[in-house]
Amino acid sequence: MSDSKTNIAEFDLRAPTSKDVERRTIGLTPSSGFKKWLAENKLSIAFNTYNVGKLFMVGVNDMEQLQFCDATFPRAMGISLHGDTLWMASHNQVWRFENFLGAGQSAQGNDAVFVPMGATTTGMVNLHDVRVSHEGVFFVSCNFNCIGKLHEKWSFEPVWKPPFIDGLEYGDRCHLNCLALHRGHPKYATCFAQTNTVNGWRDLPRDQATGLVIDVQTDQIICDGLHMPHSPQMHRDTLYLANSGRGEFGSVDVETGTYKTICEVPGFTRGVSFWKNFAIVGSSKPRRAGVFEGNDATPLNRRLADAGEDPLCQVSIIDLDRGVRVHHLTIDGPASEIYDVCALPGIRRPLVLDPENDLVNTTFRPSRFNI
Repeated sequence: MSDSKTNIAEFDLRAPTSKDVERRTIGLTPSSGFKKWLAENKLSIAFNTYNVGKLFMVGVNDMEQLQFCDATFPRAMGISLHGDTLWMASHNQVWRFENFLGAGQSAQGNDAVFVPMGATTTGMVNLHDVRVSHEGVFFVSCNFNCIGKLHEKWSFEPVWKPPFIDGLEYGDRCHLNCLALHRGHPKYATCFAQTNTVNGWRDLPRDQATGLVIDVQTDQIICDGLHMPHSPQMHRDTLYLANSGRGEFGSVDVETGTYKTICEVPGFTRGVSFWKNFAIVGSSKPRRAGVFEGNDATPLNRRLADAGEDPLCQVSIIDLDRGVRVHHLTIDGPASEIYDVCALPGIRRPLVLDPENDLVNTTFRPSRFNI
């Protein structure tokens, strides 16, 4: 089936606080070749948008038709897949989803069904990235300026803060936002500025490049001069990240601290995942309020304005060997920002449920004995 230039998916959103139901539409439009790329790589993609509280999963069926689903979670943020378990941060909780299907199993045309099986309440600590390994579930708390770890009893256990933050107190001082694991342990973190007062990073000039990458294990700043960096990730022994305020995806030489742009995208880059020699990168429409206010708020805004281009909310597929975008999925409507993306290898037709979905009432592992 050939790709279409028109919207192939529409999701109805309802405002939960409105007595008169408000219906809004999110549209998904694939570029030519996007569906074929998913099919050839036996892959699907999860991504979320916190401004409308949605977790999406996109794959293809046997006819190479796009298959999509969504689940509602307030302020959906960082996503991480570890084994068959998917983890995601939301407003004040870290959620655990289990895939109820094994290899070779299917249910109503889906080859994976992710069911929300538990959540740890952290409180509104401004959760951002979640990264999971055999060492535990790690995440970033912007409001405590630290990397935390889920704890069996407490809301979370702080495990690291930047050396220039002088105390573990509530209040976003440097906008510590994202982390990368290496060999299962937190290794790199990004923040917007080396500031130690609440909202100090917001007081800096909007177009000033004060973003940092910090080595968590040595407390050393290994790269600076970035613009609102996000999403550091290790892949094949290389550190990649989103230089968000410039709309760039790039890499950092951890020995020299040199940042290199790999590819520009038409939006605020955030959310990075990998599959073989491809990067899957999210991009958002720049905000027009607060720290982002004004058309000249970021170099990205100026670049797009100079080129006469509109910013786009997209998931881009970037060929790492050539440094070019080869495919993309455009998201239209009220979902204007992507926070994170996650490759789902070996899964072509995923389904994700939220706690209010009626299917949760009848989804369980069959008993091994007769009742």
